Amino acid sequence: MSRWIKLSNSHGRSARVRMEARQMTPPIQFKSDDGRVVTAAKIIKSPLSKTYSYLRSHCTHQWGNSDQELAQVLLEADPEIDMEAAGRYTGPTDRVLLDSNNKVLYAASEIEVVLDANGQEIERRPPVTTPANIDTEKPLLWTGKMFKRSQAVRRFVFTRNYQIRHIDGLSFDFLFAMAAELDTSDSLVLLGAGTHGKEPLLLERNGLPYRGFLEGRVSGDKYLLILHLSQLELIQII
Repeated sequence: MSRWIKLSNSHGRSARVRMEARQMTPPIQFKSDDGRVVTAAKIIKSPLSKTYSYLRSHCTHQWGNSDQELAQVLLEADPEIDMEAAGRYTGPTDRVLLDSNNKVLYAASEIEVVLDANGQEIERRPPVTTPANIDTEKPLLWTGKMFKRSQAVRRFVFTRNYQIRHIDGLSFDFLFAMAAELDTSDSLVLLGAGTHGKEPLLLERNGLPYRGFLEGRVSGDKYLLILHLSQLELIQII
């Protein structure tokens, strides 16, 4: 996955470049007894008409009104098993929304439900849309807050990592200088969004907020610039 990102450096100059997640080849392969590689697949467990909630809702009309009676019917008639559908491969699928009666919703509106500390509903309101902020008119700011690499890995939990890549010769020089500056100081710099760089990074609309840390490495005429994202800071308790 690749997307645009707008960065500024320590001198306040900015450039629009690319960021991408590097795909890692799994080092371990699962194989069957005869040596074939095992792959994941989606299969049908049962159609909606065979699920517990559907059978239970129809139990009152057909078999009684208790789980005990339904359990007896399951033992005697196996109404939860569909011999034609169970075990078949699904193939390409689409996600759909269903109502309480398992009917497809063709026009649904989202509602944000606000709960208090005890889990009780206190308000319902239209959801607030928060736009992404990594590729706007205002670039992500180099805040100047530096963390030594050895300190950062013990203080923050990095959950996502992206490689920052140049798109032409000018952006190569721009990113190479940033990587060299960070590599020389052996540090990660905190990036911030907004006018003063105090806002978290939002990679997508209504996405999770992240703290962004930029790490640079240089070897000869090559560079590596990595954006580390974190939502969790470790606190040492004495």
